Amino acid sequence: MKKDIKVGDIFAIKIENSTEYYFGRVLFDVKNQYNGSGQMHNYLDWHKESVLIETYKYISSELVINNYETAIRSTFISKRDLLKQDIQIIDNILVNPEKVSFPETLKNFESTCFFTVGELAIKTNLSTEYAYDKIKIFPTLGKIYYLEIATLDISNRKDLISDKDDIMDNYFKFSDIRSLPLLQKEIYQTIDENPDVSYYELALKYGFDLKRFYK
Repeated sequence: MKKDIKVGDIFAIKIENSTEYYFGRVLFDVKNQYNGSGQMHNYLDWHKESVLIETYKYISSELVINNYETAIRSTFISKRDLLKQDIQIIDNILVNPEKVSFPETLKNFESTCFFTVGELAIKTNLSTEYAYDKIKIFPTLGKIYYLEIATLDISNRKDLISDKDDIMDNYFKFSDIRSLPLLQKEIYQTIDENPDVSYYELALKYGFDLKRFYK
């Protein structure tokens, strides 16, 4: 039987060289939910084979989760790669679209640099050269291996990381502007927006209600 995973599914993945599991949830399935109705130049078409997931600061040898404190708030992962893991679906919890947060990146198109998040692509006043040479944060697909490493590290379970050389100070430095608050503030100033506003509120301001994909 072909494995599948859907929005809201709580999953447990067996940790490499361990009897323990880490846990996460699918927040958004690009191929199954997005219909192409967002702003031009957004990154969702690039992520069409991906799911947006969050992981939790809970590690256990049992297929039961008792703590939903977030470790990784959201990152894109290949759906196919996710399902190749030693993965178990243990529950499904409804996703609240108002709480979903998307990775923040840039996109250069011709002479314009866009700030891209979810289905938005907002023009900035940054030069494409500055974005490419100095910021270097463009749409990136997360790797399952580093998803595990980052989750264990953030959960204070470095003891379960086999190769300590793979531990990083910032696992999202080159893939998500949210991981660099000072840079995030700078970029939000170029689009005259508040970085403390939720993605849901920001998208709604531009005429896009994320709730339409969860009906």
